[in-house]
Amino acid sequence: MPGLDPIPSTRTSELLSQFRLTSQLQGDQLAIARLQAAISTGIRLTAPSDDAPAAVRAIALQRLLELKDQHQVNLKTSQSFLDATDTTVNSVSDLLLQVRSTVQGSIGATATDAIRQAAVLEVQGAIQQLLSVSNQKFRDRFLFAGSRDATTPFVSVGNMIRYDGNEGDLQSYTDTDLLTATNVPGSHIFGAISAQVLGSADLTPVTTRETRLVDLRGGQGVWEGRIAISDGTSTSIVDLTGAETLGDVADLIMASPPTGRTLHARVTSQGLYIDINTAPDTNFTVREVASGTTAADLGILTPFLAGNGPIVGADLDPRVVPTTRLSSILGARASAYLDIAGSNNGILLEARQPGAANNGMAVQYVDDSKLHASPGLTVGNETVTYSTVPVAARAALSFSGFNNNLLLTANSTGTDLNNVEIRVVNGGAIGNTSDVDYDDVNKTLTIKIDTTGLTQVQTVINRINLEGHFTAAYDASNPLDGGYVATATIPGADAGVVTGNTSNSGGNANTIFVSIQPGATTANHVVAALQGNAQVAAQFDISLDDTDTTSPAFAGVGFVDVAATALTAGGSGTALDQTSGLQITTGGQAFVVDLSAAETIEEVLNAINTSGAGVLAQINEAGTGINVRARVSGTDFTIGENGGDTAAQLGIRSISAATPLTQLNHGRGVSQAAGNDFTIVRADGTSFAVDLGTSVTAGDVLALINNHASNLNPANQVTARLAVTGNGIELVDGSTGAGQLQVQNTFGSRTAIDLGLVAKGQTTSAPPTPAAAASSTISFPVPSNLNTAFRITAALGGTAFNNVTVQFIDSQAGDVATATFNSGLQLLTIDLDAAATTTNTIVAAIQSEGTFAAALDPTTDPTNDGSGIPATIGTVGTTSGGASAVLTGSEINPQEVEGVFNSLLRLSAALEANNQLDIERAVALLDEDFDRINFSRAEIGFRGRNLEALQIRIADETNQVHGALSQEIDTDYAAAISSLASRQAALEASLRLSAQLSQLTLLNFL
Repeated sequence: MPGLDPIPSTRTSELLSQFRLTSQLQGDQLAIARLQAAISTGIRLTAPSDDAPAAVRAIALQRLLELKDQHQVNLKTSQSFLDATDTTVNSVSDLLLQVRSTVQGSIGATATDAIRQAAVLEVQGAIQQLLSVSNQKFRDRFLFAGSRDATTPFVSVGNMIRYDGNEGDLQSYTDTDLLTATNVPGSHIFGAISAQVLGSADLTPVTTRETRLVDLRGGQGVWEGRIAISDGTSTSIVDLTGAETLGDVADLIMASPPTGRTLHARVTSQGLYIDINTAPDTNFTVREVASGTTAADLGILTPFLAGNGPIVGADLDPRVVPTTRLSSILGARASAYLDIAGSNNGILLEARQPGAANNGMAVQYVDDSKLHASPGLTVGNETVTYSTVPVAARAALSFSGFNNNLLLTANSTGTDLNNVEIRVVNGGAIGNTSDVDYDDVNKTLTIKIDTTGLTQVQTVINRINLEGHFTAAYDASNPLDGGYVATATIPGADAGVVTGNTSNSGGNANTIFVSIQPGATTANHVVAALQGNAQVAAQFDISLDDTDTTSPAFAGVGFVDVAATALTAGGSGTALDQTSGLQITTGGQAFVVDLSAAETIEEVLNAINTSGAGVLAQINEAGTGINVRARVSGTDFTIGENGGDTAAQLGIRSISAATPLTQLNHGRGVSQAAGNDFTIVRADGTSFAVDLGTSVTAGDVLALINNHASNLNPANQVTARLAVTGNGIELVDGSTGAGQLQVQNTFGSRTAIDLGLVAKGQTTSAPPTPAAAASSTISFPVPSNLNTAFRITAALGGTAFNNVTVQFIDSQAGDVATATFNSGLQLLTIDLDAAATTTNTIVAAIQSEGTFAAALDPTTDPTNDGSGIPATIGTVGTTSGGASAVLTGSEINPQEVEGVFNSLLRLSAALEANNQLDIERAVALLDEDFDRINFSRAEIGFRGRNLEALQIRIADETNQVHGALSQEIDTDYAAAISSLASRQAALEASLRLSAQLSQLTLLNFL
């Protein structure tokens, strides 16, 4: 800023006058210099300080101009990519037109082998041209690789073409905050990734403390606001804006209870569970704050009175994300909380596997000292008993004196007689008698004894047993009592003193009893005891309840309450079969995907994508499951089982019971004849005809075979199922006979062929996998272990001879034996002389009987010659290993990439094989490719027109910005020249005044 000249209040000094004149001259000269510069350059601002508001506006406009200039560059670049793409796609269209024209002349009866071979060569040449075109580069970028523009998109793999690009777009800023795609992925133009998306299963992940809020409600997330929790008297506001997971929500809720209350919030398999400590006149509610939706989004909105609670939240339906654990899908694990008043004493039991099998298991604390007359266990020595059968309640009575302790056991099992109080009262002078009464309402058993101690213990036992609710017996657990004496008396002084209680000692089936020392046993002791029980630990994970812990230092130190009980619940679904894995078949090669080490969905996707099968596995858009698509053209791909049900559980098996018959065989469906469609012949020679009738799905076909009127006997039934390994329909022959399982096509029908049970061009099925014969290796211990071992094998294969018991009966004399087989009892009996019959004789007897073949077994005795005497009677072995014959059909629901490479490769193969049906299908696929390419060309043209329109608009906007910038920084010549003239006049006046002042002397003032 220019300096301020002082204003004198007295006479003006010479020095001040000179200073002011100099300052005036400098100011005029500077202003003139600036005006001259503005006039000569056309720019009025040389520094922001010249006009700060205008400078700020100018800087913003200059930045906008820079963006607009870059947008113009981006538009030109994008336009060039689209132009190159359009040119390439046009050449593809011309190429396909030429191929289709050639193929048309190769179809029909007039086409010769030479014509077809020429067409094959042209199609193969077109494939090579198309491969070159699809891998075209422009400006050092592959045009059709998606967002993987440095990767060669299409790769030849044998007789197939694999797409290594992706479906991503390369986007560029073509205007402020406007992204425009500059490419069209090869999958969009050429159809390089299959459209048949598999993924029919809803994996239904459960909620955990780690579940993110953004993943809830199918991915809609939760409004992160505040909720109001009230007990009817006071209200607390819980701020959830910083919460990221359900665990965070639960912690924040527990940290903000209404005044004087305690909240427990847990994450269940479905959502949130909130409880409040019991108190009179409680009206537990959860409401929204203002116009928020947080409580509703979390499924806990309870605006009306809920009493003492609890509030059980709605299902929050989390979406599947890469980090979703496999243990959290397909089902929920049963769990139970042992909740007790106070803190640091809660315990959580959670089943190791999902499913309903672990629902309904009770957990009960038992006061060990109440169960026997001996001293109860001490803290640190807690015991756990798991009972799969109902247990009767019991209680001990420890009388003073000797030989008179009693143990009372309920006559009915279960929990009905738990917590029964047993009172010993003064009955007056009643002598050696006793009255016993049971009060159903108050659950008390009253025992009256003689006031002078004349009542004998056997008398009390008899009266208790006669009453009927309990059975009494002497309790010998305390050696100091001296043992049972029927005439021992019960001192009268014990009346009103000696008591008992059955507590929680009785239980239903599947109850876990934890024996404790009340007032001393802590949650830590109980957890250790539960974890130390092998049977319980094998089924459940046991841990402290984190929501009940005030701090890590005090975790589990709280005493447990003997009255606490819990019941496991919430288990559903099933566990994912990770042991078996799945099979993906591409190009006739099976790729086994091992999921045994996978822990998350992302690891499953990685295992599938890196299997070498050329498929693409992704989480579907809805976040409910997995999609798998093929990236290899010119072949079929299928997903099947590898001996388990992993693929079906993940919903990605190529065929399921729900698959429509019309979808099979590349959409051709399953043809049916009038009447019976095919006949199944069992190994025992029995046959039955099958008519598909109104069958709609693959499951209908399976049910039709399994429920056929001639196929209902479980002993010889043919079972139809989906293949255990791979895909297709599988027939399992449960019958036994000299024949073999066979499917015969009805004359004029293709049904069995279309179902994959009979090969094309054949009338009967191929031989099945032979039935395996049941067998058993029988050996004997020392000293009868040498020259005695032998092996029996059923003469016929199948499961009918599994679990046959082999027994020796000592009923003969000398080295003789006879064998008989009882099919009803599954029993092979050898009558022999245990002291004289040799193994050779036993083998000969079994051979003679005929049901089993027998031979010496040298496995453990290489020199076994059968001369040994087993010297054994009773059961010596059981057969196993028999398996039914299995006829596995071919894959009938193959998937494929629907694209131009697939169409041309299929067309080439069909022309070489002269398969008219496949030629027609390939031509139809080629027509679909034309449509796809035409739509792609239209899309490219549309994008190009959009870019042209953007270029025009941005050019106009640039001109407008230039105009606005000119208003801010350009020189107004008329004003500048006028100002320059004024400044020059002022400067001249200042110079004249300065000259005049310089000539003044003292004489001028006289």
